Amino acid sequence: MRMNEAKWIESRRRWQINVQQDGERKTFTSSTEGRKGKIEAEKKADKWLTSRMATDKMRFEQLWKDFLQEKKDTTGSANHKKLEQLGRLWLLPTLKHKRAAAITEQEWQDCINAAFKKGLSKRTCESIRAVITSCCRYARKRKLPVEQPIDLTIPRNAPVGEKSILQPDDLKKLFAVDYITLYKKQTPCFFIHAWRFLVLTGLRRGELCGLRHEDLQDGVIYLKRSVNSLGEETRGKNENARRYFALSKHAQNVLDEQAQMLKKRGVISPWLFPDEEGRRLDPNHLFRKWLTYGSQHSIKCTLHEMRHTLISVAKADVPEQLLKRVVGHSKSMDTFGVYGHDVDGEIQRVASLLDDTFDKLLS
Repeated sequence: MRMNEAKWIESRRRWQINVQQDGERKTFTSSTEGRKGKIEAEKKADKWLTSRMATDKMRFEQLWKDFLQEKKDTTGSANHKKLEQLGRLWLLPTLKHKRAAAITEQEWQDCINAAFKKGLSKRTCESIRAVITSCCRYARKRKLPVEQPIDLTIPRNAPVGEKSILQPDDLKKLFAVDYITLYKKQTPCFFIHAWRFLVLTGLRRGELCGLRHEDLQDGVIYLKRSVNSLGEETRGKNENARRYFALSKHAQNVLDEQAQMLKKRGVISPWLFPDEEGRRLDPNHLFRKWLTYGSQHSIKCTLHEMRHTLISVAKADVPEQLLKRVVGHSKSMDTFGVYGHDVDGEIQRVASLLDDTFDKLLS
């Protein structure tokens, strides 16, 4: 509550009042002479003090709502959906009605510990920590008095999710068996080439769904878009997602077989891997079809783990820096990104090395 009054500063011919809240000092003025100017300056000061007091009393529920809206506006719907779920399950239940300014570092830590006690993975606990840090950073930008946690830890025994890859026998099966059993009859699998292409290129499924014919030029794939789980076209997961690479012989053969299959079925589409009607492929539809194929042929690997498969089988033959370029992983240091330039024949070298790898595996 303000205790002082505005004073007339003759040398500047104005009313002036200085107020302070939480260490921040503000000066408000009015050049209107007389009592009217005095009241005007004091109203400005009272408005600012009231707004500052309101931020002190802001509940976490409101802060979280504002934070989510900014993320939706700046990062897209899919990321917003993920953040909303983390907050709804692990932050709001205990912090919803607390004043944001009063939340302690231990209370943030308790949210992570609660997820751990429920058996959630190390990666999920890390995601909760990341969203807490991001929310507090947002609060700081708004000059809200929220304590920035600096020592949030992940429980040592948090389970690490097991990742599967296609083992050599599974790889051979995927490249040899192109049918599923439907009503006791063997039926050609429409998406067999899409799954094989994922393994051979390390693409994310959304990246594959976003491939158009014009993205293929002289044996080089240019990744310009991706399709998220909500069916929205995006620029990709991150900056590294927008990349290009030369197709290996095996990958080109799969593309040729895909084109022949579409032609045989009478499917005309601008997309390299469309759905059965020639429309842009939904990543969720591709995933559901894979579950059927994988279940019938005893393959447990997920579509994203096909990406891990390429990295795992190629790491012994392809230099890490070149492999990162194909799959769109960031470098620990961005020296190559800032100062590096394409070396003639480099992307063709990667394609050749990958061919050697898959020649050995599939022979």
